[in-house]
Amino acid sequence: MAMVTLLAALPARSQTVTLTPAQYDQMKAAGTLPASFTVDRPMQRPIRPSVQQAPIGRHIGVPKGGGVNGDCNCWIEPDSSYLSAMSPNDDLSSAAIIIPFQFNLYGDQYNTLYINNNGNISFQNPYGTFSATPFPNNQFIMVAPFWADVDTRGDDGLGLNGGEVLYKVTPTALYVNWVDVGYFAQQTDKKNSFQLIITDGTDPVIGVGKNVSFCYKNMDWTTGSASGGVNGFGGTPAVVGANRGNAVDYIQFGTFDAPGSAYDGPFGAADGIDWLDNQNFVFTTSVSTQNIPPIASSTFLCDTVKVCTGQLVDIEMNFLAPEQNQTIVASSTATTLPGYSEVVNTSGGTNVLVQGQFTPTVADQGLHTITFTATDNGTPPLTTTIDIVVDVFYTTLPPPVITGDTVVCSNLGAVLTVPPLYDSYVWSNGYNGNSVLVSAGTYSVEVTAGYCTFGSNTVTVTEVPPPAPTITGVLFNCGGAPTVLGVDSGYVSYAWSNGETGATTTVSTGTYTVTVTDAEGCTGTSAPVNVLTAPAPDAFFTGSPSGAVFPGTAVLYTDGSNPNGAVITAWDWSLAGTLQGSGTTYATAFAQPGVYPVTLTVTTADGCTDSYTYDQLVKPTEIFVPNVFSPNGDGLNDRLEFTGLEYYPNAELSVFNRWGNEIYSSANYKNTWQANGVSDGTYYYVLYVDGKEYAGAVTLLR
Repeated sequence: MAMVTLLAALPARSQTVTLTPAQYDQMKAAGTLPASFTVDRPMQRPIRPSVQQAPIGRHIGVPKGGGVNGDCNCWIEPDSSYLSAMSPNDDLSSAAIIIPFQFNLYGDQYNTLYINNNGNISFQNPYGTFSATPFPNNQFIMVAPFWADVDTRGDDGLGLNGGEVLYKVTPTALYVNWVDVGYFAQQTDKKNSFQLIITDGTDPVIGVGKNVSFCYKNMDWTTGSASGGVNGFGGTPAVVGANRGNAVDYIQFGTFDAPGSAYDGPFGAADGIDWLDNQNFVFTTSVSTQNIPPIASSTFLCDTVKVCTGQLVDIEMNFLAPEQNQTIVASSTATTLPGYSEVVNTSGGTNVLVQGQFTPTVADQGLHTITFTATDNGTPPLTTTIDIVVDVFYTTLPPPVITGDTVVCSNLGAVLTVPPLYDSYVWSNGYNGNSVLVSAGTYSVEVTAGYCTFGSNTVTVTEVPPPAPTITGVLFNCGGAPTVLGVDSGYVSYAWSNGETGATTTVSTGTYTVTVTDAEGCTGTSAPVNVLTAPAPDAFFTGSPSGAVFPGTAVLYTDGSNPNGAVITAWDWSLAGTLQGSGTTYATAFAQPGVYPVTLTVTTADGCTDSYTYDQLVKPTEIFVPNVFSPNGDGLNDRLEFTGLEYYPNAELSVFNRWGNEIYSSANYKNTWQANGVSDGTYYYVLYVDGKEYAGAVTLLR
């Protein structure tokens, strides 16, 4: 509702509207800024900075790409001599800065400029414009290392993490560094770092005859949300270049609106921001013509690149066509380096890459020049020549080789090592020293020895999960006997909680764990297990009446088990394997003679069981006596058998012939007499069974 009231109070859009800073911020975020407006900001007094002495030569550093191990880096790190261009802000500019030299922008001379938060400097007016316009145009007079919607206010409410814009002035140069800056609106998930240097054309920091340098570190975003960006990309592309403001004199290196490193030249489709990472553009605006020679871009635009014998050296140079519809043909030579050769040459386009490669030998010690030449097809054709001086040093040291474990256990680290032969060590994770403790990841190390810098091999450390042993074995054992515990898989070593170190352990009641070590040296501990070795009961019962009974007699069986210190909680009675009942007693009667197995199974509260079986003998009330048998070997009636005698274990039998002579006797007869050696005829027997006498005659017939 407040916004509606504000808009209603504004003049017609054709008029210039004066906004307060708060109105500007509100309308920018809402996307409702009028077509023509000014912001009522406090006046700033011009700045005449105290002049610092310009550095001699180039800042020493390590290149980000190319594979060469020399001293070369365009980025000059801000130090205590730098000043803050402005406090954390969005779309503001510095006060007018008066520099002690004349800067030539395509024939126009300037000694007063503004540092604009949005990645550029201007000369006649400060610019708060946050959506870039490609070059050439007649609206803006600027030098723009990265014109986009920079927002340094940060997202912590204190303006502490949105980055900063720093600058320094020397007698012949202005340095401006945008360091880790975020984007609108107060986004800091992605940050950019880039640098601008302008000179009077005589300062060796970027080379005599050049007056502008763009240098980039890590670049992560392209567009703020007020310019149509989403999460830092899309919308209106960022612009890189310089513009006189007459729609004629300009240079453009590209426009950028996406992640990635895709690049199709200064005037093609908008490109990927990662293409700018570690780039360096050095050029001159001390001309006033549309026909500009090819622009060199490289991480090796330095005075001297130092390399060492025995190392593979890659040196790359990019050439950009600064005018539309121009193409470039490029080449390189190194007449004093016999091993030098081009391995990549993409001549014929608007963005040409030339990559040379060589491995210096002992004979190559000293200074050499690699010359890169690029010619465009303008009218007339113009040529750019870049000389890279290479200083070859002799060393007997080999490049470092990383050794150590390439497998790291979870929550532990692996130690990677290179020989302690070098002066300094910088690992890819930022640590120093010839040994480093690392987690999972990919690692390399860069070492120095005197003037020489060596890169190592790359080692990938993978993380493996710790072993997870599971204890196996019988965890419940009755009878008090020990139990054997093992582990579900094989390992290199074992440490049981009871002190044993074998693959198995014999234990009694208690709680146990095992810690194992696998083939990778990783350790893991099992879950604890509880082992119980309980006493087993002794099952027993008695019968009443006891002993053998006759058919029809009821017998009561009563539990007499010994629990051995436990508590019996269940009784199961069975007869001949068939469950009959439960409880401490069981009663039954037997209708027929026979032997009946009666079993009691008892179970304790610990789950231990025991069984006792009693063979109940049921005797017949009478013995049936035979009157004839025929022991002829036909398997029928071959023995003298008394029916029912099998239930009387102590029967006594005597057999007599007709003259009263005893021919057979047994004190424990089992129906087994076959009358061997006895002739057919009639014989007499006397059978005593449980004190009862059976006597009679039996006929033997074969």
